[in-house]
Amino acid sequence: MCGRYALYSATETIAAAMGFLDHAGNTEPSFNIAPGTHPPNLTRRGEDAFIEQVLWGFKPRWAKADAPRPINARAEKVAESPYFRQAFARQRCLVPANGWFEWKRDGNAKLPHYLTHRDGELLFFAGIYEVDEDGKASSFAIITHPAADPFKLIHDRMPLVLKPECREAWLDPSHHDRAAIKKAVKPIDPDLLHAYPVSSAVNKPANDHPGLIESVAPLDDKGLQNGR
Repeated sequence: MCGRYALYSATETIAAAMGFLDHAGNTEPSFNIAPGTHPPNLTRRGEDAFIEQVLWGFKPRWAKADAPRPINARAEKVAESPYFRQAFARQRCLVPANGWFEWKRDGNAKLPHYLTHRDGELLFFAGIYEVDEDGKASSFAIITHPAADPFKLIHDRMPLVLKPECREAWLDPSHHDRAAIKKAVKPIDPDLLHAYPVSSAVNKPANDHPGLIESVAPLDDKGLQNGR
């Protein structure tokens, strides 16, 4: 799954990576983006491209007020699920990130790890979004798929990080055929990613600082930091 991620690259960097010429100023960097917040999304609607602050927690407009707001949508079901299929067909977004967090279960403990590009390159997660009455993006979810080796040793799922050559096809609102969309989408080569343990301070959404993505020594079988 993906329940927390980091984005500290400048908006100009995000826009340049996709060739977006217009964007609405810089967003504040965050090293601990949590559900219920409004991180940037990249979308295309008609001929226009947007970088918008969108609520992380998807809900279709037709859903009741007390309907759930899932933060993730499974790649295996997103195209057919009644809750997601309209957005998958017509409202797909890119979620920029420098990396994301997963928690590895170790007995009763959950140990946080940070996953990022080996060369520090910006990542783009595949997402889906809903629009409000004014046609603006209002909420989104990140698509996840089964984790690749060796990351499944940390968690059994991971966000769908797209290859650069797939990003425009994913955004293109003129592509509606579900089978063609799924065929065109390719995840990034997992060899380009790496993971390492980080501080449990990331467990609290209120904590937001660069130290959250710094590597820490792994825990030994007594729950102590190795080498300390």
